[in-house]
Amino acid sequence: MMTVEVSVAGRPMTVEQEHDLADRLLRALTEAEQTPESTIESARELIHVLVGRPRAWATGGPAGPRYLVRVTVPGAWATAEFARTVVPLITDAIAGTEPDPTRLRREPHCVAQLIGLREHHVGTLGRATTSALTRLMTGGYRGVDDERTAPTGGAIDPVCGMVVDRATATITLIHDGVQHAFCSASCRKVVLEDVSMDPGAGSGGASGAAQQG
Repeated sequence: MMTVEVSVAGRPMTVEQEHDLADRLLRALTEAEQTPESTIESARELIHVLVGRPRAWATGGPAGPRYLVRVTVPGAWATAEFARTVVPLITDAIAGTEPDPTRLRREPHCVAQLIGLREHHVGTLGRATTSALTRLMTGGYRGVDDERTAPTGGAIDPVCGMVVDRATATITLIHDGVQHAFCSASCRKVVLEDVSMDPGAGSGGASGAAQQG
């Protein structure tokens, strides 16, 4: 679940332009390469992009359109790696709606803030959620057999289907003698929960074999 709130100042926008900006951001945040379409479609349903214009905005520097973007996500997602990925995506998606699409790479007029919510501080379906949120987003993928072969040097996250670079993977787990790599701690948590609930896991489960960082 992700909420993206975009405040715009110094630029008149029609309702259609606001919708276009919101759609651009939604597509930019969900068009991951080598990720199953089922996971992407589920993710889109749980991402909300809001575009608005505050009545007052005071700041220094030269005049020009300004953008303040607040991205709110579960705390497990709010990592430095995630920020390095989403900040350029957000900046370029907004820049693509300007007459000069390179301006926001030269001038600090688009500020993105990543805000992580503590566990149990986000919810849907009338209840607070933890790993249930990840299960909602990945249920379509986990319910089918993935016949893809991981590219050289890569691994397929068994929960969401995203391709992870083994050389840089920091979230891993050894289960039944196989090392899995995950895109996030929330995906790894799903596997750990499934293993703990499996009465047949026994000593061949993930006990003592989890690696993170």
